[in-house]
Amino acid sequence: MPRTKPPDKEWKIVLARSGGVCAFPGCGENLTKPGTGQDEAAFIGEVAHIVSDSRQGPRGDVELSDEDRDKHPNLVLFCQNCHDRVDKQPRTFSVPVLKRIKEQHEGRIATLASPAASVDGMELKQERILSSLLPVTHLPRAMFAAPCGYGDHQDQVIKQQLNYPKDTDQIIRFLVREKTLFSFHDLRHPDGPFVPVIDVTKVEKYRSEKFWTTAEGHRRFVTLLNRAMYKYTDRLGLRFDPTHRRFYFPVRKPGEERPIKYRSLNRQTQTRLVAWEEKKKKTGEGKGFWWHLAAGLRFYRMADDQWCLSIRPERHLTTNGEIPLPPEKIGRKVTRLKANMFNDKYLSEVNFWRDFLSKGSPRFSFDFGSQSLVISTDFLAFDVSSPGIPGDEIEFRNQFYEEDLFSLAARNSFKEGEEDLDWDDEDDADGESADSDDTDYSDPDETPAP
Repeated sequence: MPRTKPPDKEWKIVLARSGGVCAFPGCGENLTKPGTGQDEAAFIGEVAHIVSDSRQGPRGDVELSDEDRDKHPNLVLFCQNCHDRVDKQPRTFSVPVLKRIKEQHEGRIATLASPAASVDGMELKQERILSSLLPVTHLPRAMFAAPCGYGDHQDQVIKQQLNYPKDTDQIIRFLVREKTLFSFHDLRHPDGPFVPVIDVTKVEKYRSEKFWTTAEGHRRFVTLLNRAMYKYTDRLGLRFDPTHRRFYFPVRKPGEERPIKYRSLNRQTQTRLVAWEEKKKKTGEGKGFWWHLAAGLRFYRMADDQWCLSIRPERHLTTNGEIPLPPEKIGRKVTRLKANMFNDKYLSEVNFWRDFLSKGSPRFSFDFGSQSLVISTDFLAFDVSSPGIPGDEIEFRNQFYEEDLFSLAARNSFKEGEEDLDWDDEDDADGESADSDDTDYSDPDETPAP
């Protein structure tokens, strides 16, 4: 549709507040071009309507009076290319997205134009930025390996023969590569779970900090951490989507929505749906697909001896609560959702997963028998100094979960295995013997152990 120019007053306000620069993030095109020997200087900017001036135009179906559509709060300055893009992709560049783009750009221009923004006299805002990373406070200090008569793809056969300990929360995970079984469990114990499938007399132990320094050792260490996470989340009632490598909430019963109680950032107990059918607002009729809260949970080594768990909120979609929605029907739905998920909403999502995984405790752990993996629920945070973003005044604190008798008792029971490892240089393997092309970070054949 042809673009109309708003009244001069409104246009001039937008031009002044935009500083003559395209507002699109990452563009920064100077919209004033100098003259040449043959031509005068040129202005190439275009004003864009956030809510179209026409009801049939991009984002024009949003409720806004005809008069307000041509006023400066509904206008943003772009170059021609960026203007074309936002109008041709109205679902991606929705009204909330364009409002945030306008707000952030005009805020930066105002800050730069302020006398207080000089290099020497700039008034900086002190902020603490929360990440979506939870620190690992205890790691298994040893990796054990023993000869195994089974191959790389016979995990299910091995699982059926293990001696699973009774009345325990131990997580029994392993990895087989080149007829060798690796585990965080001490394979030397004569009554251990892996006795039926390994040669106990030929067990080797590796120092973890040496094992993960090789590319192959790092892959195997991360694979075992991930497999431990699969078992832990399975006990919490989650499922794993191997295609997208994310965990999600399945429905408990076919056609029945699933609620979960959790503590929000203000520490109030709330209930939210974690698997639900999208419905039409007017009739309540289902739209033919279900939403499932999901998250990518990955372990990363941040420094020589510092590991973290990353939480990345996502969504899993199905046709009826069970069957995955075809990929071609997912893109727009998820893109529209992410376009409206700004910092406060994203942090609330991350907090939900933190609370759910830890069951509201200061930490949660994986028990490997003589060793433990412990993850703190205290988000990693970073102190920064910046001019800030105008209008972004929502303050979040890194809420701490209080200790109680149960959490203190659990903390005192964490085991790093040092007292049982009896390290000496002669039998401390270095992990250099393994050198395959394994890149297995997922466990698509994962099924609950008996």
